[in-house]
Amino acid sequence: VSTQSTGSSGINAEYGHLQDIVLEDGFQDLQDDFLSKHCDEFEEEEENKLVYTDIYNSYITKIEGYICTRLQDLHPNFQMEVLLNLIKSRKDEVDPELFDTLASFADFMLFKENILNYKSQKDNEMGEFPSLVVTSLACGLPKS
Repeated sequence: VSTQSTGSSGINAEYGHLQDIVLEDGFQDLQDDFLSKHCDEFEEEEENKLVYTDIYNSYITKIEGYICTRLQDLHPNFQMEVLLNLIKSRKDEVDPELFDTLASFADFMLFKENILNYKSQKDNEMGEFPSLVVTSLACGLPKS
């Protein structure tokens, strides 16, 4: 976002570009790969481990880097600070889903909630079924 594109139509265009970027396969893959790689480090506890900070900072760097690169491809004069100020000052003009997505990149607790939800889904898809199969097979074995 350059300082010249801060009018109403410029903002709508930027929000449209942002929405397109977060829906891209490349963005989704980046996010899924990151969450998959790091979700096992997280636990549902009140106290946060020190490693969470490093993981969160890495996440922000990757996500912000991806978004910045894509927006700079579209607008060579793009400035993230200008965009963030626009979002803050005109958040009522941002699609609520896009706003929530962007907010989760800047809020550790939302990030932690997202990564724990990802972990829970991953565990349910991968971990529950095999143990049920093993249990049911063990029940059918003859006793010695």
